[in-house]
Amino acid sequence: MKKEGKDKHAKGLRGYLTVYMALTLTVMISLCLVLIQGVRRHTASFEAECVMDIGLDSVLAEYHRVLLERYGLLMVDTSYGTDYPSYYNTEQRLSEYLFHNLSYEDCIKIPFLYRDLLGMELEDVQMLKVSLATDHGGRVFQRRAAECMRSRLGLEMVDALLEWMETVEGYGLLEEDVEGQLDRVSAELQQYDGTERQIGEEEWIRVEISDPTETVRILRKEGILKWVVEDVNSLSDSAIDPGQYISGRAARGEVNHGNFPQKAELDLAENIFLLEYFLEYSGRYGKPLKGSLLQYQVEYLLCGSSGDRENLRQTANLLCGIREAANVIYLLGNAEKRGEVEAVAAVLSEAIALPELQPLFETALILTWAYLESLYDVKTLLAGGRVELLKTDAGWHYSLANIWSPQADGQVDKGNGLRYEDYLRILLYVQPPDVLAMRFMDLMEMDIRLTPGNSHFRMDGCLDGLEAEAVIRSDYGFSFTIKREKWY
Repeated sequence: MKKEGKDKHAKGLRGYLTVYMALTLTVMISLCLVLIQGVRRHTASFEAECVMDIGLDSVLAEYHRVLLERYGLLMVDTSYGTDYPSYYNTEQRLSEYLFHNLSYEDCIKIPFLYRDLLGMELEDVQMLKVSLATDHGGRVFQRRAAECMRSRLGLEMVDALLEWMETVEGYGLLEEDVEGQLDRVSAELQQYDGTERQIGEEEWIRVEISDPTETVRILRKEGILKWVVEDVNSLSDSAIDPGQYISGRAARGEVNHGNFPQKAELDLAENIFLLEYFLEYSGRYGKPLKGSLLQYQVEYLLCGSSGDRENLRQTANLLCGIREAANVIYLLGNAEKRGEVEAVAAVLSEAIALPELQPLFETALILTWAYLESLYDVKTLLAGGRVELLKTDAGWHYSLANIWSPQADGQVDKGNGLRYEDYLRILLYVQPPDVLAMRFMDLMEMDIRLTPGNSHFRMDGCLDGLEAEAVIRSDYGFSFTIKREKWY
């Protein structure tokens, strides 16, 4: 009886264990399946994010090599060597990268041993925002160019340029219209020329003005380049059609636009770094850039004319204007030279019996003398010499005795002070940054188009940053929407 009871008891325990194990395994298996599903879901989510990041990195890795090698800028040419740029081309590239990185075809070589446990594929991809070099008046390009130079230059050049500008603005060297004053004085003197004047009861004389400003008129007719360049015939005759490039297309409203919010304006230091970038990557008179369509590129930035000669001529006139104002200041402040001017003016006015014209002659002599010295200064700068912003006695070259003779006053010397490049810095500093940026991008387009495979290169197709959204789904019922923003 006892043995029989024990057998029944053992069978009952085994029944309990079976039920217990069944219930336990059900819970454990459910837990494992939930964990596996959770791991699969989080792994799929992590892979989707990684694939999106890799895809955007791959898009930005296709930067334009010539743009980097020649101008030090990382940007994607959205034309990809075709005739027309479009960020839809970039969207297609991103789609291809995402599809390829989600595929396991290249990884699973033995299908019966390995399988894709995530089953992910690309459902949709869209470019939401793009940032192009030409956006907001070229502000995107300006900031990238300034950043390019910031890492290579210190603040010494910033301090030097600000010091020069303090002198220029303090003395009004860019505001004084010396040649306009000279024309007005000349017109006043000409009113007396050829008139009859009574010098006695019955004696009359015909007034013949010995006009110092006539020299200036003769020089102007010949053109400034003849007097400031050693060999005019050696100057570049290159010319372009500005309408083919970004500034011309922008004026016609024929440019692509991004849709990122406008960035803040450059601060003072960034603006100076931008000017240094222009000087670093542009050719100029005396230092042309190899492989460039225009030889005098900085002069093009300043003046924007279609031909090299015209840009150089206008730049020389700008330099002459600065030097005229500075030279007038020097003459007015130099007692010795003021004495020379007063003596000559007195002789000229007495010769025509019009002593009241002495102040007018003095003004004409000072302006003419300053103009001739300015031509010498510009010639010195273009020859590679230096000229002080404000002249000293040692730096003055032209003599008053030569103002009636339109001749160059001997050979220039190297002198002291600022170089041609430094004066270009001053002239660039007062120009609107947006105008300079557009003209510089003209230069970039025209020069890059000369390189193989880039005949249709456009700066409004150069992508600097983007925001994209991708929808990635899994065969196991998951779907992920990934939004990312990437910049250089």
